[in-house]
Amino acid sequence: MKKVLIVGGGAGGIILANSLDKKNYDVTILDKSDMQVFQPWFLYMAFEGKNKNISKPTVKLLNKGSKFIKEEVKTIDLDNRSVQTASNTYSYDYLVVATGTVTDTSSIRGLQEINSKFGDYHTNIDNSMRLWSNINSFSGGTLVLGQASPTCKCPPSPLEGILLAEQLLTRKKIKQKSKLVFFTPYPRAYPAEPINKIVEPIMKARGIDIYTFFDVDYIDTQKSSIYSIEGDEIHYDLPIVIPPCVGVKIEYKQDVLDQDRFVKADKYTMRIQGYDDAFAIGDATNIPTSKSGVTAHLQAKVVASIIEGQNVIFNGRTHCPFDMAYGKATFVIGSYTQPVVPYPPSAFKHFMKMMMAKIYWSSLKGTFDFMFDTYFKMTDPEKLNKKYK
Repeated sequence: MKKVLIVGGGAGGIILANSLDKKNYDVTILDKSDMQVFQPWFLYMAFEGKNKNISKPTVKLLNKGSKFIKEEVKTIDLDNRSVQTASNTYSYDYLVVATGTVTDTSSIRGLQEINSKFGDYHTNIDNSMRLWSNINSFSGGTLVLGQASPTCKCPPSPLEGILLAEQLLTRKKIKQKSKLVFFTPYPRAYPAEPINKIVEPIMKARGIDIYTFFDVDYIDTQKSSIYSIEGDEIHYDLPIVIPPCVGVKIEYKQDVLDQDRFVKADKYTMRIQGYDDAFAIGDATNIPTSKSGVTAHLQAKVVASIIEGQNVIFNGRTHCPFDMAYGKATFVIGSYTQPVVPYPPSAFKHFMKMMMAKIYWSSLKGTFDFMFDTYFKMTDPEKLNKKYK
């Protein structure tokens, strides 16, 4: 029986474990945490105060036959098929790295200080609720939101944040006493032009100022200002700065990490560069597609099929939900060969996003695989691009 070792017990790791045939594979997950967190809900904790329980024990999400061990991985030696924790060494026939990404406030001066004070909605539950406390008590002034690095979990999330912030200030009747500013390192509000053509007019209609090509250099907390490498300055009263996302701190004996600690992997097979028996999926990789739960889900399915001997590839499919506030949403849909679809927002798409939150735990166990397969076929980006071009 082949041993499959999965480093990381997030959505991608759990879906992969649940997808493999336990009659043929001995599947083990290693992770320093024994809890799975529904991270997309950080957004609603931060901007709507919806502090519901979004954590579940990993073992309750694994189907029969998979093992979970709570240990932090320290070292991975790909040549010797060895994974080292503080107290044990594990061997494998197949390795899958599914460690996700973490936020890093240390690389930008002043970011740690404002992050600790004001919070953010990409790090953890505590930071999300800290942000809610600050934005809920905000009585007017300049609210600034943006990402400090081009690499960010869930590409729509920065814009979701500013749109939900605008909705909150409007409902609290303090928008007339406020200024909303959105900054981005990209040349447009949303990097993909088809979606930008939808969202930028909405932002302008809601009175949100947009600063493009704004690469954060440092934050002066004494002057309450954010400065860009390009020399621009944005003053803030309430700053919401999404920290840079980087790979987790694991030592690899081989040179397989990029400068941000993301694992170098083939974009079609997810094989780690130079290795046939080791893979990386989801946010842990440098693969040029969105860092999102749907991407991890689809990559996990492909890797499971490859391990089981099937000749399949990942086509770069993205399907990121995008809440545009006021009960409407869209999805960012594309692939390696298809540009992002100019998918118009609607109330029904918002309903679909909320339904995903309700079925999330069951989706990890594979309960709704048949439904997802049908849905992804119905929303094929090539078909949708023909419809909405």
